[in-house]
Amino acid sequence: INCLFGSRPYQVALLRNGHIYCGGSLIAPKWVLTAAHCSRRISTVRVHLGDYNLQVKEGTEQIRRIHNFFMHPGYNLRPHDNDFMLLELDKPALLNSYVNTINLATCCPSPGTRCSVSGWGTIKSPQRQFPAIMQCADLYSVSQARCQASYSGRITENMLCAGVEQGGIGTCQVRGCVLLMVLCCLSLQGDSGGPLVCNGKLQGVVSWGKSVCALPGQPGVYANVCKAAQWVRSTIRGSLTRSD
Repeated sequence: INCLFGSRPYQVALLRNGHIYCGGSLIAPKWVLTAAHCSRRISTVRVHLGDYNLQVKEGTEQIRRIHNFFMHPGYNLRPHDNDFMLLELDKPALLNSYVNTINLATCCPSPGTRCSVSGWGTIKSPQRQFPAIMQCADLYSVSQARCQASYSGRITENMLCAGVEQGGIGTCQVRGCVLLMVLCCLSLQGDSGGPLVCNGKLQGVVSWGKSVCALPGQPGVYANVCKAAQWVRSTIRGSLTRSD
């Protein structure tokens, strides 16, 4: 469903040639957290903050270029382990009610925690249909054991599953459908890198899932922010030290 205008001030749209490429989250005025698998030709991407309808100029948008990017040193493409990337913007965002930061979760969620996911990824699968307006959905975190069972042991501690029992909502139907026959990233689907927010904190980064989205009992897989919070902080601190 359509998000309420201004309800996700941390939501970032990464656009290439005017089209949604990936999502992200503003975690500091000059820093965006997204997925490492969104790194292809990242220098050509424009970072849109405060956007809602990608086809309309609302006056709340701020557009930035990417000054630098940092992949998680433990990123592994095959299982999508540690699927994190930090983007350093060319200049800080001006924070207001439409553009604001979100805090990282430092505790991992207990199963059944209510969360929300948002973005402009395809709302149909396996066909593609990209919405102009930011979409939102409520999901629930899933235990690591059930997540492992759904994905045949491919889940690491750096991953988190969330979904709904009946299917129909996920980083699939309402978000980035995951064209993956075995495993595949969803950057073609537009939601990769976007936020999974639980209890007001950034808990996950949209990473991967099953080929036909939002199947019953098939949760989406997110990079587990609680496992990367220390890397994020030290990377930002290190960059600030280098620029002094």
